[in-house]
Amino acid sequence: MLEQRGIDVLVEIDTPGHTSVISKSHPEHIACPEASPWANFANEPPAGQLRLASGRNDEVYSKSSRGPSLNATGKTLEQALDTFTQTTHKAIEDLGKTPVVWEEMVLVHNVTLNPETIALVWISSDNVKAVAEKGFKLIHAASDFFYLDCGAGGWVGANPQGNSWCEPFKTWQRSYSFDPVANLTADEAKLVLGGQHLLWTEQSGPSNLDSIVWPRAAASAELFWSGPGHDISDALPRMHDFSFRLQQRGVNAIPLQPLWCALRPGACDLTATEGEVSSASLAYQPEQIILTSHDEL
Repeated sequence: MLEQRGIDVLVEIDTPGHTSVISKSHPEHIACPEASPWANFANEPPAGQLRLASGRNDEVYSKSSRGPSLNATGKTLEQALDTFTQTTHKAIEDLGKTPVVWEEMVLVHNVTLNPETIALVWISSDNVKAVAEKGFKLIHAASDFFYLDCGAGGWVGANPQGNSWCEPFKTWQRSYSFDPVANLTADEAKLVLGGQHLLWTEQSGPSNLDSIVWPRAAASAELFWSGPGHDISDALPRMHDFSFRLQQRGVNAIPLQPLWCALRPGACDLTATEGEVSSASLAYQPEQIILTSHDEL
């Protein structure tokens, strides 16, 4: 069914970070598993990452360079990371696959990368140009546009501010306004493969997954399919339509506006004037989809 609809499901395995759970089955491959206090060994709890110096790349934590497992090798953190990267990437390439790295591997760390390696730009959309200038193909995943968990507050305890690291909340309008080829030359623009809308699951689960993702993620789907430069006011009725279609199928998508506004495209715009109707509403018949689930006007 997914293949018929042009959908590929890709397994993403971040390494060497985000791998502490491997210590439950293969403890010999993990350095500092559940070490305490976690802040001395990791960016977030629980501590533990793949041993960089073993033969058996995401978020390399600088304090791991003081760990005994790395010190025993006589290598610096950068040297160990380079060895790890070359070893794992060769295994991936031998299988006919293409390695994907986060932007730090291109812009921060001194590691050897195959020119065909793909980079995910996540820290900031401002870094897209720098990655493209180095000649790497890239995927947009900028936290300042496409992180769905931003703005929900911090999840690490004993934090008086309680802020999430990537505040504020990223609205669908914010994502829809993104320009995938901004400030890129024509040749650099050819390196852009597409984009992702991302959700990290520290504060999400079955009870709230639908409402966090939908319909916000539909904004990037239209953006990366149709290209930038489209009007947000014209997109809103389509977002409403998609949201109600999801609800009909049992997906708990959140409302984008009160139902009164959804039934009257353009009437709730800040720029609305007497007698004005948005161009999108001319071909949009909201009653057909909305009133099958709602009996209020």
